[in-house]
Amino acid sequence: MEERHFRRFLDRFPVVRSRYYCANTERESCTHSAKNEIASHRNVQNKMVKKDDLAKTSDEDPFWQKLRIAAEKKVGPAKAQKFCRAFQSIHKRLVYRELSLEAAQRFINAERN
Repeated sequence: MEERHFRRFLDRFPVVRSRYYCANTERESCTHSAKNEIASHRNVQNKMVKKDDLAKTSDEDPFWQKLRIAAEKKVGPAKAQKFCRAFQSIHKRLVYRELSLEAAQRFINAERN
């Protein structure tokens, strides 16, 4: 399993307990609050998404390859490239910015049925 696939799979599950969890929350050795941990987790997620976007070009993913090939057959290489770029930007915006957690869960549950 490649790292990006594993990260996507892992991100489906909520953080239950931070790595800085302490049974006794009044101890001074517990330096991170739950809010700080959640913010840290989100920052790491955002950095991973940006890193994945930079490291992996659209041509490496089989889905994008198939989409590009199908579009080239229909409209030609120049228009296909423009279409694929537009499709990718809309996909990224919906999946990474605008899709709510509830909508994502409904989508996953509908896929199972």
